[in-house]
Amino acid sequence: MEVKKDLLSLIGKRFTQIGLPKELFEKNKFNLLVDRNKVVVRYPAPGVRSEVVETPTGVKTKVYIEPGTKLEEPVVLCFGAAEATEVQTTEGEIVVGEGADVKFQVYGAMAEGIKLKHKNKLKVRVEKGARFEFLDLHYNGEETFVELETETEAYVAENAYFRSVFKQTRGRAGKVRIVLSANVDKKGVAVFETKMIGKKDDEIYVEDVIHLNGEESRGISKSRIIAVDETKATFVGETYGNAPRCRGHIDCSEVIRGKDVVVKAVPVVVVNNETAKVTHEAAIGSIDKKQLETLMARGLSEDEAVDVIVQGMLR
Repeated sequence: MEVKKDLLSLIGKRFTQIGLPKELFEKNKFNLLVDRNKVVVRYPAPGVRSEVVETPTGVKTKVYIEPGTKLEEPVVLCFGAAEATEVQTTEGEIVVGEGADVKFQVYGAMAEGIKLKHKNKLKVRVEKGARFEFLDLHYNGEETFVELETETEAYVAENAYFRSVFKQTRGRAGKVRIVLSANVDKKGVAVFETKMIGKKDDEIYVEDVIHLNGEESRGISKSRIIAVDETKATFVGETYGNAPRCRGHIDCSEVIRGKDVVVKAVPVVVVNNETAKVTHEAAIGSIDKKQLETLMARGLSEDEAVDVIVQGMLR
């Protein structure tokens, strides 16, 4: 499709202000860029077929990655709002063909000062022997407030690998509800990672559910949530060991800074087979005092030292 360069430049200015890499716009690295409910850029990647339909409040997408497709560079997508809008909805289906190996790098960007509700539903199917990584990178302004509801359902076939990362480290989180679920077949692997920082009166709820249904399947659920000011955050991780010799692990490590912070970590492990094994570790605490003192001894202020430690945890 023909790219509207003036519009791309305007969107680029607003999104780079909140932290998106400038080179994405300078070199137009997007395979798909959506602003509110308008497709601004669309360049198909080799071996990746897609349908994109604009709706009154967002877009619907269907993606099919052809069997055996292997891409060295990630497929880059961006769903955002450069200007005010009340609601944005996105729905997607992704099928990864047998033996494919592809990474999606997906940016969610809400410009400075915007307030909106964003709802997202995604279904992912990773076929036999395929490998698929979905990196969901969110950027908001410090004065932006987003009510985000996102739901992902995944099926991971025999010997397939699926990794989903939700990362928000810039700006406010807003009011967030993330629900991720996966059904994993024989020798398949599902990995869920969430890395977020909540500020002011942000509310964060994350729920990971992994069903290990196939023999020797694997599942990892990992969260890193930093809660400051008056943030309320909850992480629920559930892993079900339903098959022989399956293995699962839940790792939640949350950090609090502030008198009015409330953080909950709720790991749930269920095993239905005597050779299955599911483990968990959960920790909630303040920032490491020794690390803080070391950085401050090098000339950083307390706030600067905290920021360095936080960004390191969320990297």
